[in-house]
Amino acid sequence: MERHKSNTRKKKYFISAMIHYAGWFLLELVMTFILANVVVKGNTIIGNAIDQMLSEGNVKLVSFMGTLLLMTAVGFAFAFIKSAAASKYSVAVQTRFKSQVAEKLYHLEYKYFDANGSASVINKMNSDIAEADTFLNELLPSLCTSFLTIVVYAVYIGTLNPGLLLIMIVLYPLVLILSDVIAKKVVALKKIHREKADRVMEISQDCVSGILVLRAFGAENLFQKDLDKAADEIVEYESKRVRISNTAMIIRKMLQWLPNIICAVYAYILVCQGNLSIGSLMAFIVILAKFVENFIGLPFDLVEARECLVCIRRIENIMAQKDEPGWEIEKDNESEKTVAVAGAKSGDISDERDSSFAIEFKDIHFSYDAQEQHHMHEVLHGLTFQIPMGSTTAFVGDSGGGKSTIFHILCGFYPASGGIYKLFGKNFSQWNIEEARKQMALVSQNVFLFPTTIRENVAYGNQSATEQEIIEACKNARIHDFIMNLPAGYDTMVGERGILLSGGERQRISIARAFLKNAPILLLDEPTSAVDVPTERLIQEAIDHLSKNRTCLIIAHRLSTVEKADQIMVLKDGVIAETGTHQRLLKQGGVYAGMYGREESIQEDSLEQVENVDIKKETNSHIDEEVRA
Repeated sequence: MERHKSNTRKKKYFISAMIHYAGWFLLELVMTFILANVVVKGNTIIGNAIDQMLSEGNVKLVSFMGTLLLMTAVGFAFAFIKSAAASKYSVAVQTRFKSQVAEKLYHLEYKYFDANGSASVINKMNSDIAEADTFLNELLPSLCTSFLTIVVYAVYIGTLNPGLLLIMIVLYPLVLILSDVIAKKVVALKKIHREKADRVMEISQDCVSGILVLRAFGAENLFQKDLDKAADEIVEYESKRVRISNTAMIIRKMLQWLPNIICAVYAYILVCQGNLSIGSLMAFIVILAKFVENFIGLPFDLVEARECLVCIRRIENIMAQKDEPGWEIEKDNESEKTVAVAGAKSGDISDERDSSFAIEFKDIHFSYDAQEQHHMHEVLHGLTFQIPMGSTTAFVGDSGGGKSTIFHILCGFYPASGGIYKLFGKNFSQWNIEEARKQMALVSQNVFLFPTTIRENVAYGNQSATEQEIIEACKNARIHDFIMNLPAGYDTMVGERGILLSGGERQRISIARAFLKNAPILLLDEPTSAVDVPTERLIQEAIDHLSKNRTCLIIAHRLSTVEKADQIMVLKDGVIAETGTHQRLLKQGGVYAGMYGREESIQEDSLEQVENVDIKKETNSHIDEEVRA
């Protein structure tokens, strides 16, 4: 299957957005050109008036003031149009570019987020895009104005006297040469500065997210040292950049006045020789001042623009990353509709496919690319199994055996390194990834809730759901009564990552979200691993209700929770060591039986400890009674 075009060639999205709205940019350039010529024309009128006054001794203001006032009015009008065009162009380009970046984030391969910290991505989205805004709002208009006005003023000076233009052409490019040398050094430092800023953002986010752990273990000093080190490095590189910029500023001032003096002296000589009139001299001085104003600022605008381009390239690097496979496949409403309506059994499938399996793995291999170790770590080794529609399958085994990796492949977060994965009889590579994920509802042990209301968090399961459907989902998840006892009810804010709720409450909200999605396949990633016994019972009731007549896959560490599964697959070192029902696996006396025996032994020890505590309490109670007697 051909991958998305953005994956096969590197496209310049920012430049593409600029070209897309080039009409507004051209209008801005035209207005800039006209304004520069208005200034030149007005300056010419004043210069001619001075010459006329010196030759004739008298000049009537009426003869040229009307023209000047008209040109002034026209200049204001064109300046307004120029400003409006520049604003429209900037907003349009920024909107298009930001929209493309946001869309890209949704389509990026999951492993990109594993390889790059969230803080680094957030810093690029905020700080680097802000630099792109600066480029469009400030630097690009300034550069365009400077270039055009320099050209117009240079042509005008050439008409006054070609010698003056020749001197300017020789002297002023020295400033450009110097600025290019400075720019290369500043751009290199800017790139390092942005990387260090990413590191500060990462440390700061870790500190905020893990503040409880830091305080509980007294590890604040370690993070503070890392933060101080990163901040010191930023200051060091920024100091170098400022020193270079300040040195350049001093040199710029020197170079700015040297050509001015030379040009002024040469113009004076021309006047003395009769080759330049007094009026033309005055016009030259005015235009030279404006020429220098634009020319001197141009090199340093170029330096700042190159600094901004460093940030833009960092964003373009995100845009150049590969998309998840499957986004480029068109949706087929007939063949990729929801394969099994809620409650469907294998015989009730309203789909044309004749496969009776919801999921099929055939010789699946998978490796995480451990680039920093320069080797591939294979997690799954030729995994083969079939999941009948409407059945419940449990995956058990030690940590690191590949259970969570199976779920990652099922959801399309990671593609298999080799083998065939079929979803409802169709090769997963032929599914539109969005349509494929509509077939699954995931309930994870690490529940993520958005910092909004309970209602909105549940509604993420189905954004078109009605209020009654949301309430019904919460009732099924055994969380409705709890919500109704809250002062704000369903409008209660859950806080960042749901911090204002307990683990069991967050878990039941995630189950309500899965109810609302109403998908035919249910993926349960150890949903009761970190809750107390009463809460576990509520969650288990909700899960039992949710999994009725659905294809259900469970990752379990507590084997007692999967005894009723239709089939249990025991994973060990990336392969299926055993498969069967609970009773069959116990009779085999293999890996599963050993795991189950160890779990029972731990539970018996726990019960014994509880009984000993109870006996001790009872004994102490009798002793206290005898003492009182």
